[in-house]
Amino acid sequence: MVRFQVKRPINIDAAQGTKLSKALDILERIVNSEGFRRRVLEHPGYTWNEGLTNEQILHRLIWGHAEPRLGALAVPRIVTFDYELVQRPWYKKLSSVRGWRVPGTNDIYTYVDVFDEMSAEELASHLGHEVVGHLAGEFDHPERGGPERDGSVPYVIDGFIEELAKKPSLGEAA
Repeated sequence: MVRFQVKRPINIDAAQGTKLSKALDILERIVNSEGFRRRVLEHPGYTWNEGLTNEQILHRLIWGHAEPRLGALAVPRIVTFDYELVQRPWYKKLSSVRGWRVPGTNDIYTYVDVFDEMSAEELASHLGHEVVGHLAGEFDHPERGGPERDGSVPYVIDGFIEELAKKPSLGEAA
């Protein structure tokens, strides 16, 4: 089991904090669900997967290691991160970027205009990309769009979470 915890929320008011908490709850339920596990294991081919099998990818996303140590499965993994809402600069107003993670850190940023427009389910999907794919799984993707980036672990995981968040049982459905 994996849990997600914001260590330091920055520029987040009470209403935004409530939405963030709901999104993290949705994210946890999905990532720890049988539906998510099945999708990760059955995906036909990830790009930028560092040569790992689907089972190793799942283990790295949930337990932090491609080959979890004996006893690790009995202890929940807590992934902590700093989360900040930032204003979108004028020169990026037309960008489709929702947010980003600074490589080598636990710092995750989301543009406030996008945050305010997203539902809790959409925010869970965005956080899935940044927190699960990049931070917990330590996977990367190409900067430029295209098939390689779309097939990378963070982007595929984002898609699974978005799809499962729309299901009434939040990840339990096939």
